[in-house]
Amino acid sequence: MAAELRDIEPLRSLLACEPLGIVSDIDGTLAPIVPNPDDAAISARCRALLHALMAKGVRVALISGRSLEKARAMAGLPGALLAANHGLEVWVDGQAETPEAVREYWQRARNVVREVAGMHIPGVTAEDKGPVLAFHYRQAGTRADAREAILQALRASPSARDFRVHEGRKVIELRPPLAIDKGTALADLVARMGARAVLCLGDDATDVDMFRRVAELRRGGMPGVNVAVFSAEASPLVLEGADYWVRGVPGVEWLLGELVTALP
Repeated sequence: MAAELRDIEPLRSLLACEPLGIVSDIDGTLAPIVPNPDDAAISARCRALLHALMAKGVRVALISGRSLEKARAMAGLPGALLAANHGLEVWVDGQAETPEAVREYWQRARNVVREVAGMHIPGVTAEDKGPVLAFHYRQAGTRADAREAILQALRASPSARDFRVHEGRKVIELRPPLAIDKGTALADLVARMGARAVLCLGDDATDVDMFRRVAELRRGGMPGVNVAVFSAEASPLVLEGADYWVRGVPGVEWLLGELVTALP
């Protein structure tokens, strides 16, 4: 189980590795969770501190479940690498990259949209993310009932069977059944950054894939630390997969600020 990170002494060995790579989730980690997902934004302090770290030679990559367009708009960090839709899309050197295997699912996702068009559940919003569909129920009156209604609608959709169902913080997603996730995205981005050590930040069950991949890199000889961003909604899996934890976005702001101060 992760221990609370109260100072950055346990991270000193990472800071000695150049270049250090920071890989972070966005929502719930750099951006506070809000009732309407469209209103979410990376905190001004997190963005400023990441800019400061990049100016000191730290490589930064963001991995999000958001669509590429939305993730890019939220990031506002020129020079940072970005993986969207849990790694199904990547933004590197000013260009978008989408694996050929992912593209066929764009049309399949449109078929699902048509088949669940009659689903009207108060407080539930559907988000079309290209090859991924997300159904948010944070604003539903009775969340458990809304969750079950979403799952029932998806079970009734023939095209939805072409996808895997994943659940996050008050969201149900349909993703292509491909061997691509936030963990594979992390490995790819760490290699592209040329990082010699990695600090990974995440708050959701989907971020556990990143933590597992950092653990694999560590077993292969690369220094790496996983930091969970704890909240009342955090899955126990997040804490189990992390080395340390901080409390919410303010905890991430504290950590990034300590890193800026510690690095020359």
